[in-house]
Amino acid sequence: MTDIPLWRRPTRGGWRIQADEARTRVDVMDPAGRVRASVATEPVQHFTGWFARRMNADKSRAFETNGPSLSAPAREPTPITLSPHDEQALVSDGIANGRHREKTGRALVHGRHYAFLHTRGKRAEAMRDGTRIASFVKHGFRLHNGHVSREDHGVLDETDELVLTIFEKLLRPGRPGAISDNLTSI
Repeated sequence: MTDIPLWRRPTRGGWRIQADEARTRVDVMDPAGRVRASVATEPVQHFTGWFARRMNADKSRAFETNGPSLSAPAREPTPITLSPHDEQALVSDGIANGRHREKTGRALVHGRHYAFLHTRGKRAEAMRDGTRIASFVKHGFRLHNGHVSREDHGVLDETDELVLTIFEKLLRPGRPGAISDNLTSI
């Protein structure tokens, strides 16, 4: 399709994320290019020693291909700083208890409760206060290939778009399940 990694492509609404130089934070940007929120991400591991050059190059390549992940462990919410007034919100990747469809991402933004439910295979539903607002389908074999399509189930405002961008880019529909989680945690 294209050489631009999936996490760097804009969403259906034109929103996107951009990682900082240190790769410890991503900024969520609206279609006009304004930073609307900042989310802490898992830092890229840096090695020193004999094989550091090769290992650092591998980690950097993996980051560029797969994109950032939330920084907090799955059981703890990650803070989101909302711009321009530095308000705080929370997002969680869900409890890592096995299959990806059993992981429910959650966010609390402006008093609204959002959920990101992996329904089956490469599909997910986004809910706001118990009402379905969008459906996602991941097309392609791997996380960084293909594209994500989104079907909206109502009128969305800027807060909805911001949360849906975080869900699409950081929680990702079609993400790997238990086997991959266990292999990558070694």
